[in-house]
Parts: sequence; C-alpha cells; structure tokens
Amino acid sequence: MLISILMTLSATASPAAVQPVRLPPPVESVDVAREIETLRQRIEQLEASAASPTAVPGGGEGGNEGGVELASHWRPVGWRSRYPTLRWNGFLQLDAGWISQGPDNIRAVGDVESKAGLRRVRLRVGGELRREVSYVVDLDFAASGHPSFRDVAFTLHEQGLLQNVQVGYFQQPFGFDAMTSGRELLLLERQLPFAFAPFRQTGVGAYGGAFDESVTWSFSGFRSPTDQFGVSQGDAGGWGFAERVTGVAFCDDRETKLVHLGGSFSFINPGTDTVRYAIEPGFFVVDPTDQNAASTIPAFVNTGRIETENVNLTGAELAAQWGSLNVQAETVGAFVHQTDGPFLGFYGVAGKLAYLLTGETHPYDRRRGVFDRIVPHREGSISDPFSGAWEAVAAWSIIDLNDRNIEGGRMQTLIVGVNRYLNEYAKFQLNLIRVYLDDPDEGSSAATLVALRAQVEF
Repeated sequence: MLISILMTLSATASPAAVQPVRLPPPVESVDVAREIETLRQRIEQLEASAASPTAVPGGGEGGNEGGVELASHWRPVGWRSRYPTLRWNGFLQLDAGWISQGPDNIRAVGDVESKAGLRRVRLRVGGELRREVSYVVDLDFAASGHPSFRDVAFTLHEQGLLQNVQVGYFQQPFGFDAMTSGRELLLLERQLPFAFAPFRQTGVGAYGGAFDESVTWSFSGFRSPTDQFGVSQGDAGGWGFAERVTGVAFCDDRETKLVHLGGSFSFINPGTDTVRYAIEPGFFVVDPTDQNAASTIPAFVNTGRIETENVNLTGAELAAQWGSLNVQAETVGAFVHQTDGPFLGFYGVAGKLAYLLTGETHPYDRRRGVFDRIVPHREGSISDPFSGAWEAVAAWSIIDLNDRNIEGGRMQTLIVGVNRYLNEYAKFQLNLIRVYLDDPDEGSSAATLVALRAQVEF
C-alpha cells in the first residue's frame, strides 16, 4: 500500500508536469534627476506666487484680509499668509494734583486750581506687513473731545548702511528725557529742558547701532511745526532735521553697572516763521499741545511768539547706573535767529537721582539708548506694603527764557518723589514739587505742588 502511494506521487512530480514561471516585462529606466528638477521648478513657482501678492478688486492685495476674496489662480489649496501681523497694547494714567501759591505767584501766573483727570489714555497697534516692514498706530484718547496721534509710522528694516528707515509721525531723535517713553518716566513729567525738544513731527528718519549696540545713531528730516494730527503748519519753509548719537562708555556683564553718554543736534526752519518756548512746572493733566483743551495748569515761563528765521538746538546727556542707584543729567541750548532782532540764547539743565530700595536695577534699552521699565523681584499687592518694588527719586532742573529783547521768565524746580511698582504693568507715583519762579513783571515767587499718579498697562 505504501509503495503504491509513493509511486503515484513520483509520477505527479515528474519534470513534464512542472510549469515555467513567467516574469513581467522589463521596466524602462526612469530619469530620476529630471523628475527631481521638474518638482523643484514647480515648488519655486508656488513660492514665487505666494511671495508676490496679486492685486484684487477694491484696491486690496493678495494675502491681506478683507472683504474681497484673493485671486485664486495662484494660491495653493489651504495657503494662508502669516502677514500682516497685529499686536495691540495700551496704558492709562490717572493724575491728581494740589497746589499752594504765594500772593506773588498768583499775580505772576494766576490762581491755579487743583486738578484731577486722565493724563494719558493710549491704545497702540503694531505689527509687521512683511518680514522687513513694521508699522505702528498709537492714539491718545485723553485729548479733549477726540483722539489724537502719538506715533503713526511704518519702518523698513534691513536697509543696508541705514539699517532702519522710518516714515510717518514719530518722536524726533533729540535728548534723553524726550526719547524715554511717557510710561517709563522716573517723575510724573519730563523735566524743564524738554521745552526745547522738537519731539513728534511728520518726517522720515533712520536709526541703527554698532558694536552690539554699544553705539547708537539716529537722524531725521521733518516738517515743522506739525500739529497733534501730523499736519504741517505754515508755508514759509517749514522743515528741520535732528540727530542723536549715544554710546555706552562702560558696562559690566549683567548691565547692572554702566555709563551712558549722548549728544543731540537739531536745525529748524519753522513754517510759521515763529517759535515759542513754554513749559509747566512738572505737573499738568491736559496735554499742553492740545489746542482744544478747556483748562490746564498754565505755563509758568513763556517766551510768546518770536519772529524767527531759524533755530539751532544742541543737547548733551549723561546717565549712569551702579546697581540700584540711577543718575541722569541733561542740558539743552536753543539758539534763535530772530527775523528782526538780535540772536537769542536760551538754556535748560536737569538732573535726577533714583534709588531702588528693594534692590532692583533699571534695564538699559541699547536700541533706544534709554532706561527701560522696572520688573520687581517680587509681585506686589496693594494690601502688602512690603511687596513689589519701591524707589526714591530726587530731581532738580532749571530753564532760562530771558535774553536780549525776550523776557520769558526763569524757573527752577526741586522734586522729591516715591515710585511703587506692583509689577511691570502697574505703578503708583507721588511727587512733591517746589517751584521757584523769576517773572519779568512780578519778580520772584514760589509755589508747591503735590501730585499723584496711578498707571496701568495692558
């Protein structure tokens, strides 16, 4: 039985029963390099389409959000541009002040009322239109009846030797106090030499740095004067330029010890053929540049309108930090070429000293060449007087607006103050201001102000 089964299997497995295996036809060789090159060209076409916005009806551009759809013949499915970007922030300052005047001071400047109100209410929007193009729109809602512009400009970055080019309505590069943000001041207001600064004007400028921003430079050309909406005034010339150079003469590794030096210059040919220098004594609620303001603290010194051909401004600044101790000093000179009169020279000098009792230091902003905001070591609480950061401040300044045929007055201020920082976004300030005024008509007089501020950023 077993033998018959084996014979049957042997017959089945004979070579005649084996079927040949058929292989598939050979595949033609593929030019891999050519296929890769085709794909590379296709990718480049898609990238070029995404980088070059296509105009669409309504004046928009491809990549911008709006009520008009993007042209879709070049847009990959699911594509979305990362630009423009948008970031917003703001801050508000609520001030209150009380003043005590002697009889001579009342005769010189009037009977000044105590004031309380919103000093600044700012909303700021900024971002990038492209990787190398940024923009900012900064509005102040504390102006009477309507918002006014603060910084409204766009900046082109990576511009070769110029580095950064700014166009719009912005702070002109002049002085240490003027270039410090209003939210980062040691005192409630900038000191007396600020009266001469060209400050915000409409123009074009450039700024940059060298040696890891140990040296910074900035210059600008602008229309002058311009109002709080960036509109130029007058038709007689109306132009100027400004420049500022700063350097860090000494700095340790942590930037807790440093010495800052700086200088500024500005030439102005005013479009109205007049200039006026005036300033308040370190406290006011309504912005004095707001011509629609109903009432504010008056200017204690004032040249009135001076018929002018042109003005030259010079400034020098020195600042130093040694741990928690911060010292700042500045002087500004204004040299006025009168239309029909002698050359005039006015000046202002200011200095202040601050000490952080809780051990913090003021960060130094190398790009702007000024000190930045305080970040407390410990988060503060209103109910805990030992939390947050505490700072003591003392300051002195003088301005002299008397020369030749112009008698604008001479004023000095002595200020002591306390700043309390709950965190980097909230602080309280108290200033005690002693004012000494030499009025050309009423002679010497004095006044004392006590002023408070609550500031919140968001």
